[in-house]
Amino acid sequence: MPDNEQDVEIDLARYFGILSRRKWIVLSVAASAMLGTAAYAFLATPIYRASTLLDIEPVAKAIRSETESGRDMDEEYADTQHRLITSNTLLERVYNDLDLASTGEFSKGLKILQASVSVAPIPNTHLCYVHAESMHPALATNISTTLSRYYVEQNLNSQLFMSKDVLDALQMKTNGADSVKVSESLPTVVNNRLIQSIKEQIFTAEAQLTDLRMKYTDSHPAVIAMRSRIESMKKVQLNEIDNIVRSLKTDLSGQLQGNNVRVVDPARLPDRPIRPKKLLVIIFGILGGAFLGAFAAVFIEFLDQTVRTQDDVEKRMKVPFLGTIPHCRHKKHAKIFEPLVSGDVSLTSEAFRNLRTMIGYSGSTREDASFLVTSTVQSEGKSYVATGLGVVLAQLGQKVLIVDGDLRRPRQHRHMGSSAERGLSDYLSGAVRDPAELLQETGIPALDVITCGPRPPNPAELLNTDKLEALAAWARQRYARVVIDCTPVFPISDAMLWGRVVKSAVFVVRFGRTRLPLIQTAIRRLEGGGLKVLGGVINGARLSTMSYADGRYYEQYYRDYTDTEPPQSRKS
Repeated sequence: MPDNEQDVEIDLARYFGILSRRKWIVLSVAASAMLGTAAYAFLATPIYRASTLLDIEPVAKAIRSETESGRDMDEEYADTQHRLITSNTLLERVYNDLDLASTGEFSKGLKILQASVSVAPIPNTHLCYVHAESMHPALATNISTTLSRYYVEQNLNSQLFMSKDVLDALQMKTNGADSVKVSESLPTVVNNRLIQSIKEQIFTAEAQLTDLRMKYTDSHPAVIAMRSRIESMKKVQLNEIDNIVRSLKTDLSGQLQGNNVRVVDPARLPDRPIRPKKLLVIIFGILGGAFLGAFAAVFIEFLDQTVRTQDDVEKRMKVPFLGTIPHCRHKKHAKIFEPLVSGDVSLTSEAFRNLRTMIGYSGSTREDASFLVTSTVQSEGKSYVATGLGVVLAQLGQKVLIVDGDLRRPRQHRHMGSSAERGLSDYLSGAVRDPAELLQETGIPALDVITCGPRPPNPAELLNTDKLEALAAWARQRYARVVIDCTPVFPISDAMLWGRVVKSAVFVVRFGRTRLPLIQTAIRRLEGGGLKVLGGVINGARLSTMSYADGRYYEQYYRDYTDTEPPQSRKS
């Protein structure tokens, strides 16, 4: 398989594992989103929309300036008309005439009406919809219809007013000079390119005439010719203006007869609300909730600074992965190692046997088969792991010794059901000369234990004596494996004192509890003290959140195994 395809597969498996581990977050966020959208869909006030279809034809082409393109003029004209439809003047008239102030929906003023009215042009046409929205279908229809009617009336009145004023100005009885001034002031005449060109020629000719008069008298042939030329150009200008004015009169007279805006389809009473669209909202809630749930799970996963998976141990702790010990509840009054010595196959017993195998491959030498079991802080289950390791190692027939090296919070006397009256503290303090006097049987063949004994007031001073090294040497000579239940790395330094005589350590991490930066600091401290960390063990893992092989598959495998294999004591 190509490397890029393999990377994609690994990434997909990783994210699937994240979603599996964080499934309760995914479900809770998705359920919250779906409930929220469902509540909105069924509890939100329905809004109805009524629409009137208008046809707004562009103004007569003859009135347009020849400097402007027809399409640009149409677009500007349409935009202007759309703004006029929603102008304050028209909306205020609708607001007052329909007495909208007395309705609860629009009682807060004109701004509410402005927000509920809109104009939607249909592309590539002169048509547009005048929308009005309201909680009441009849009121929405009434607003859309009234606003459209008022706009049509206003447009017709404006056209009549403008056309009549211009027409009256063109037809008024004035003398020739006044008539020419009125005609020349018309925008259509002012913007005409031919008129502009003639004016420029007249201006140039008049300037030349002025120069000639400075040189010659008025009777000179050159002056007479230039005056004649200027008069000819002015006659041409007057003729062109007269032609434009006659054309404009004809167009304006025609506009007095009609309106360029009409209602195509009047508003109809809406039979269903435009929002909320329940089906669409629910579908969006389901899809959006699933996406938000997955995003929340991945986000929390990346913020999570605890150790939960094999990848966390290998890639983030940067130590070999030795195994995972599942979380289990111990029966009251039963020994903690009871699942390991019973004939039943269980996840716990198999996990410890796998751990035993991994430690065998971890590089601990036969010459120095002793190792510490430690953790970052207390309450991570290092004593429980040390007890289980001692039991499963003894099941191989090897002589195994468990030493409770935690002089501050000893646990092995409880786990093994042994006496705590005499122990390691007595030997280190000199009260007992021979370590063999401290050995206690555990009831498990080939497994002995040395408990802590009375807790001393000065643990660090006792561990700093030569007797600790003598004890380690004595244990190595008599036992194939020596498991030392050591103190945590933080907040005390006892583990470093043990590291002077024992050079290997199994590091226990509580599932989803201790933060990774502190774990990394603890491992660096152990390695800086000359200890070789054989690997990391995840203790107290919840199978429902395990990602490797999916915890449910892991559990089902052993359930099927016990269904097909009769219970028996096995050695591995």
